[in-house]
Amino acid sequence: MNKKVLYLLFFIAASTFSFIFGNAADAKVAKATFTEIGYQKDADYHYTFYINLGKEETISLAYIQVQSNATGEVLKLNSFKGFVAYWKGSQFTIRNEATVSFFDGDKLVSKTLKGVIEGGVKM
Repeated sequence: MNKKVLYLLFFIAASTFSFIFGNAADAKVAKATFTEIGYQKDADYHYTFYINLGKEETISLAYIQVQSNATGEVLKLNSFKGFVAYWKGSQFTIRNEATVSFFDGDKLVSKTLKGVIEGGVKM
């Protein structure tokens, strides 16, 4: 084979490789929008906190996942609001208080959460 054919085959293989694997890498990065920053527990529920680390402004909660301690079931969230601040190392603390409401069965439960968030940032 001559050099032109070899160069053409190399170009096609390189283009195909970058097209297939380049898009897959971009899709994985785009899915990671929230970062888990830790949890709090009480007698009945386990609360896992998520924020968007990409924001420069005050760090507001992006999501709270509530799980029943008795059944392990992840409960349906109704609403949440609150802000966090850096505490020590990779840990955060709730600024003032955060509120969350969720459904435990058919009962709407509202909780006010305060203090340090245990655990730390999970990337």
